[in-house]
Amino acid sequence: MKGSYLDFLAEFGISGAHPGGFALTKEVLSAIDLIKGAAILEIGCGTGQTAEYIASSFDCTVTAIDNHPVMVEKAVARLKQKNVEVKYEDAARLSFPDQTFDFVLAESVISFTSSVDQALSGIARVLKKDGVMVAVEMTTEKPLDKEQKKEVQNLYGVTAVLTEEEWIEKFKRAGFHSVTVLKTIDTSTEEKMVEMQPSENIHEELYDIWDAHHAFMERPDNPLNFRAFYCQK
Repeated sequence: MKGSYLDFLAEFGISGAHPGGFALTKEVLSAIDLIKGAAILEIGCGTGQTAEYIASSFDCTVTAIDNHPVMVEKAVARLKQKNVEVKYEDAARLSFPDQTFDFVLAESVISFTSSVDQALSGIARVLKKDGVMVAVEMTTEKPLDKEQKKEVQNLYGVTAVLTEEEWIEKFKRAGFHSVTVLKTIDTSTEEKMVEMQPSENIHEELYDIWDAHHAFMERPDNPLNFRAFYCQK
């Protein structure tokens, strides 16, 4: 077995693994004016923590997708009593009709897709006119050198390691006419409560990925940060 960072998250059933954690999710959603009856798409729903929160807290219709079968299985089990449709779907190949959703949420997902540009174009396509996407994505303060980029890509399996400016350029190229970086609380010094729904018989290699992730994040030269982008079509 050759596990990946996404396999690690799926098998351990880790929710709120994105930068800022679930605290950031709730902060961002509280600042968004979700209209009653809004059609919401969550891309990369994981175990369904955020989809469950939205369905319980807002009068909206929620569709949640993920392309990891273990995550989908855990999300389906979690959300079977909620009014949430869970689908196995690739964020870079969305099957929904044009202008289906009012709001799209993607938390540390787009960087992991096979094509960032294709994923963003698809998201813009399925959003209604004046629809909004909030994307929480890893960023760097300056472009990484070749070795730094290779290290990040090898550890996390991401296809894009971008600066804030590079993200904004991609959002606008995909069809978002307005892009704002949301001001968020600093959660770097807070203890994060991570929810876990571990699978049985987790392969030892995935524990190694966990260790490598924590070691990387604790390094003083860790080049990664994050931004929460508010993008309007």
